[in-house]
Amino acid sequence: MYKGLILGLLSTLICAKVHAASFGTYRIYLDPQTSQDKFVVKNRSVFPEQCDISFTYIQYEANGELVKLTAIEQAQRSEYVLSRLRFSPRQFTIEPKSFQHVTFKLRRQINDEPAEYRTYVNFACTEIKERQVQEGINLTPAMVMAVPLVLRTAPASKMSVNLSFVNVKQQGQSVSFRLEHTGNQSFFGDIDVMAEDGQKLLTLQRNFVMYPEMIYKDLRFSLGEHSAKKVKLVFQDKSQGGDSNVFELSLQGAK
Repeated sequence: MYKGLILGLLSTLICAKVHAASFGTYRIYLDPQTSQDKFVVKNRSVFPEQCDISFTYIQYEANGELVKLTAIEQAQRSEYVLSRLRFSPRQFTIEPKSFQHVTFKLRRQINDEPAEYRTYVNFACTEIKERQVQEGINLTPAMVMAVPLVLRTAPASKMSVNLSFVNVKQQGQSVSFRLEHTGNQSFFGDIDVMAEDGQKLLTLQRNFVMYPEMIYKDLRFSLGEHSAKKVKLVFQDKSQGGDSNVFELSLQGAK
């Protein structure tokens, strides 16, 4: 399944300079129905790009805060995904103005329990520049892009996600609430302000995510000119592998 070439907010970028490589999609996704995903790495430079792939696990607290893990802990947690994953190539060079597909395939396991696993795929790409005066190769600083890889072991019928809203407070132009998450899959989508007739008025956040270990998250948004209107916050799930779930919070307007 080919993806677009626009990078979203889910990807973590560590960059030493403006770099020539660009990467496909917001995340890599696999399940029994979508057992293969092709990720695009594109080289816009006039120099070749040398790329290597590694993996990092990022864990979150119940409230969505990051958990600090050692390199050993990250490797151990990534094994849950890597034992169910095949990918190639692991290293590659992209010629100037060209691209490379990296193929990720789900490796099925017998009697696997319905669950969602996750790691981050690190693409480290470096420009290769030939020296004009001295012999040898000059490698410019690498760009490292960490892209979430989400793997579900069961079909959509055995996966679930639900969001509920508690402690809702609206004051002035601001609204705050606690978003509670249940189910065995993540929520990944946009948060929009919509009128009663369904017209989109404002996008509050794109590519918002809550992973299965996140039980709740406290959110606060400014509604701006729409704060005095009767509107609703709409959480539109864009996750692959299932129905497009929609969760709504109706607001009566600030007093």
